[in-house]
Amino acid sequence: MDKTQKVAIWISTGFGAGYFPKAPGTAGAAVGIPLGLILDLLSPVESFCGLVLLTLLGFWASGVAERTLKEKDPAVVVIDEIIGMAISMWAIEPSWLSVALLFFLFRLFDIWKPFPVKNMEEVFSGGIGIVMDDVMAGIYANILWRMGSSFFS
Repeated sequence: MDKTQKVAIWISTGFGAGYFPKAPGTAGAAVGIPLGLILDLLSPVESFCGLVLLTLLGFWASGVAERTLKEKDPAVVVIDEIIGMAISMWAIEPSWLSVALLFFLFRLFDIWKPFPVKNMEEVFSGGIGIVMDDVMAGIYANILWRMGSSFFS
């Protein structure tokens, strides 16, 4: 394995979170929480740009990892969950309640895969397909949180 592949594996596994023995996707989503909190310190435009850059990095790293490991959407690749969780938290006032419910909502949509989340890996291949279903799950969680919090406020 060359240096580029090692870097891609390290990034795509969430700096090792993907090797968590049980539920690596949930471990990856948990790694996305501090990222979401850090991005919340920025303006919505700056954090959106950060999420776009991270997503592009995730496309690359996931694609390299898939080719290197010779496995379609390897379970150890969790950068997609990290990105999806951070997207679910985008521009939402963080609190223990919001983070916990967004974590639950993101994981629900990531596992359930309602339309078009489920279709992302079929529409896109390689690293883009790996990441895009979690991007959509994060968008769904963010929108549902906004709808619910506006309803209850």
